Amino acid sequence: MKYAVIDIGSNSIRLLITDGKQSLCRMLEITRLSEGLNKSGYLCDAAMARTRSAIVGFAEEAKRQGCDRLFPFATEAVRSAKNGKDFVDMLEKDGIYIDVVSGDTEAKIGFFGAYEGGKIALVDIGGASTELAIGDENGIEYGKSLHVGSVRLKETFGEDVDAIKAYCDKTVGEYGAKGITFDRLYSIGGSASTLASVDAELESYDEKTLHHRSLSRQRIKNLVDRIHSTPIEERDGIKGLEPGRKDVIVGSGILLLSIMDYLGAQEVINSETSNMEGYLRYKLGADIRR
Repeated sequence: MKYAVIDIGSNSIRLLITDGKQSLCRMLEITRLSEGLNKSGYLCDAAMARTRSAIVGFAEEAKRQGCDRLFPFATEAVRSAKNGKDFVDMLEKDGIYIDVVSGDTEAKIGFFGAYEGGKIALVDIGGASTELAIGDENGIEYGKSLHVGSVRLKETFGEDVDAIKAYCDKTVGEYGAKGITFDRLYSIGGSASTLASVDAELESYDEKTLHHRSLSRQRIKNLVDRIHSTPIEERDGIKGLEPGRKDVIVGSGILLLSIMDYLGAQEVINSETSNMEGYLRYKLGADIRR
């Protein structure tokens, strides 16, 4: 059996094709579905059109590659938008039926997509929300989603680093995870992967290089400072920095630093297995505890 999973995120749309054991193909397109959502409460027509085109294209790619089943799911942008159902209905006309997952489910599938053993904390910074989950092989001890993400930070604060830091430091305090111990902190999602890619100075995506790449708190701060000090029109020259994230990576990097400080973590491990693998387990009835 071959499966295709489409993650309809607030900033990017991702495709995973897998046999259930290993990744056979990964594709990504940045469509910024949550553009303007923070201010208006609605998905704008242009963002919906861009995202619809990407999803239809990925579904066609899955068909070309002989996938037996397609699993598209959407996260914060669709679940929080006042016209989120309109977007879901639009895709149904294309024969694509989207599952809009809750924040709690998003935290759960992210955790079990990356989990490989021990007691870990898992952070998933998206475009419109950020999930934190802590647990072990017995299940999730703590999980919560907050309405903060890379696109929302960019649209609210631009690149005012002092304002972003103050807001992030205050907002992550809404997590109720103080005092919960863990052995290692993992991160998933495009923001974390991009920081790891810049750290590795990659010319192109390399899953083996990025998976389980560790970054210290100081290294992340240095990367954020370097990117911030580079004019945005010159950031295409930074190796590893995906063009579609060059205007949001400063905010998401600061958010990651705030979460690390909140948890008392000095290192984070990037995981290239994420909520797509976790969602597939969830849909196939694998044991995703609690």
